[in-house]
Amino acid sequence: MSYPTNYDDVVHQLQGAGLLPRLPLETGRIRRCPVAGDRERRGWYSLAEIVRDDGLCLLVGSYGIWHGTDNHAQKIVLDDSQRFSDEQMQALKAKLAEDRRRADGLRRVEAERAAQEASRMWQRLSPTGDSGYLRRKGVAAHGVRFTPQGNLALPLLDAGGRLHGLQIIYADQRKKGRDKDFWPRGLAKKGHFFLLGGSPDELLLVAEGYATAASLHEATGLPVAVAFDAGNLLPVAQALHKRYRRCKLLICGDDDYLSAGNPGRSAANTAALAVGGEWLLPQFAAERPTDRKGPTDFNDLHLAEGVHVVRSQIEARLQQLGWRASRPSAATDPSPAQPDQPQLINDPREMDSRYTLIYGGNGLVFDHKHHMLLDIADLRNACCDKEYVRQWQRSPNRQAAFLHNVGFDPTGKDPDIRCNLWSGWPTTPKPGDCSRLLDLLQYLCGEDPNFVALYQWLLKWLAYPIQHPGAKMMSAVVMHGPQGVGKNLFFEAVRAIYGRYGRIVNQQAIEDKFNDWASGRLFLVADEVVARQELYHVKNLLKCFITGEWIRINPKNQAAHEERNHINMVFLSNENLPVVLESDDRRHCVIWTPAKLEYKFYAEVKAEIDAGGIAALHDYLLQLDLGDFGPHTPPPVTEAKVELIDTSRDSTERFWLAWSRGELDGVPVLPCRSEDLYKLFKSWADRNGYQRYPPSNLMLNRVGRFQGVAKKILRYDAGGSIKQATFIWPPGVEAPPDRKQSEWLGHCAGLFIDGSAQWRRGTAANWAET
Repeated sequence: MSYPTNYDDVVHQLQGAGLLPRLPLETGRIRRCPVAGDRERRGWYSLAEIVRDDGLCLLVGSYGIWHGTDNHAQKIVLDDSQRFSDEQMQALKAKLAEDRRRADGLRRVEAERAAQEASRMWQRLSPTGDSGYLRRKGVAAHGVRFTPQGNLALPLLDAGGRLHGLQIIYADQRKKGRDKDFWPRGLAKKGHFFLLGGSPDELLLVAEGYATAASLHEATGLPVAVAFDAGNLLPVAQALHKRYRRCKLLICGDDDYLSAGNPGRSAANTAALAVGGEWLLPQFAAERPTDRKGPTDFNDLHLAEGVHVVRSQIEARLQQLGWRASRPSAATDPSPAQPDQPQLINDPREMDSRYTLIYGGNGLVFDHKHHMLLDIADLRNACCDKEYVRQWQRSPNRQAAFLHNVGFDPTGKDPDIRCNLWSGWPTTPKPGDCSRLLDLLQYLCGEDPNFVALYQWLLKWLAYPIQHPGAKMMSAVVMHGPQGVGKNLFFEAVRAIYGRYGRIVNQQAIEDKFNDWASGRLFLVADEVVARQELYHVKNLLKCFITGEWIRINPKNQAAHEERNHINMVFLSNENLPVVLESDDRRHCVIWTPAKLEYKFYAEVKAEIDAGGIAALHDYLLQLDLGDFGPHTPPPVTEAKVELIDTSRDSTERFWLAWSRGELDGVPVLPCRSEDLYKLFKSWADRNGYQRYPPSNLMLNRVGRFQGVAKKILRYDAGGSIKQATFIWPPGVEAPPDRKQSEWLGHCAGLFIDGSAQWRRGTAANWAET
């Protein structure tokens, strides 16, 4: 095996900086490696092989050692004989940029695979167990899980609750030179965290490791986020700030007093500055050693001086900042089920933090505990003492927001939303059997010749907004066909996954002027909702639901407001024409269902649902590999869609297609006067059974908008005299270059009139014979 010319020199540079890379060196992406005198894998290098024009192969790249948020990057040094020309440097930069893009794509694929593998492992781990690590650290298990060997497993979660990997903390004090690892390889750690103590209301602590977070949580009862290390404090703080915008963040850092630059202190300070929060380091009563590592974090403080000292230091810092927390709750699982009943007010101290007055909302108040708007009269009735509301109205700490600060934002990315109607995912996925539900969906797609691709697209269309809460799919599903085939059975199971954020609506709801049923929805099943040509307001409303960015919500007896549109829609119908599609439609996936199956099959589906099939389907969709599927991925063009588009054509379009395709015997496809075309249209409409048709101005305006059609006022020769008229000029027809246009147009107009008369006579004769 041949190595680059400067291979040995690069190895010496890495080792000289304290890195202990595994040999031979690897290229293509960032590699982590141990550092001399440190059990953590803080070292890193990123190398690429470059061949110069003269054939010399060299290693280039950079390396460093992570300290807090600084990677201390250094470039590989080349000697004078190894340097590149300016042209070679430009080519080198372009290659490295391409390598980075390729590496980023591979990392995303690897991270998705790792997330799926970690999710499967998490489900197999036990929520109860014993660990030597917990005994050493003097803390309890808060929402963690246990391996059969007694190791701890902590989930790495994003702000939407999706699991991306696990941190394994070993039961014994040392394993492979360290007591914890991230698993599986390739997981995405940046910005992902583990939350102790449930969803925060107004105050959230952030710490590096689990033991530190557990000590803080047990000392204060406040929710604490585990960032896993100092380098992840900043991205975790930013993710938490986006998810819990009303929360104040206190970064409880490690005091790495023996490390150069104190990376724990630096990382805590940086994270706090980035999100407008504050930071705090533990203060130890005894002097710490300088010849070896002494206590550095709040868990060390807990073990050395007691949990009450941790509590007093946190409370002192909060008092200094003027931050108040409502009564802390006991430590709980990080994602407890919310009680399905109102939480009444029996403590006036929670009024300031729980409620926000909506300025300009005509007496509306936002409840941050239940994520809902209510009238101030309801607030009075919810208080054990009506004096609470009067005290709150006089309080200098009372919060207020504008009506546009109220919204439904499951993504957590809208900076304007201070009062979020989204309260978190309402259902819990669980591994289980959903095979019959999937069989039902596959059967519903089975009429189309390309049903496999259709089934895969539909699965991903359902899975994407579950994996990305709040994602707006720029398409809708239309499923129609015979009764009793199972359309409602399947999609009501999907709607159940969304809980209160899903709804089944009918024609009456769609046409009602009060549409608060659309507020705070993610998934709508429109059951037998028909958008006929004449129902323009219904057609426009449904278009808004499918692709509009905003929805205007008009509740009864409350002020109307706009919400960002997160709704994804499925239309179910037994009608042949459930919706009207335009010929260039790109937003609908249309499926015609086959005939009804035996009763036994549907009984098996219902039994599966009763046995936990909805939670299993939720889990299946959450784990589904989406590949490059996204909100703008176009739906497949099915036979059912082609037929529905044809059925949706109005009289004007059908007439135009018949004439332009030469189906009206004797009528030439040439420029003609608009009045003559309309006369022919009326005759054609009468012959084809249309009882009503549009007036001439509407019909001709629509014709003028067809692709390639020209509608313009032109001069023409009418038997020797020049006249002026509006002409309809079909696409693909050109005037002969050797003839004067006015003369040729007059000739065309005459041919069209004669051909129309001939067609009428022929049609009348055919009718008479019939």
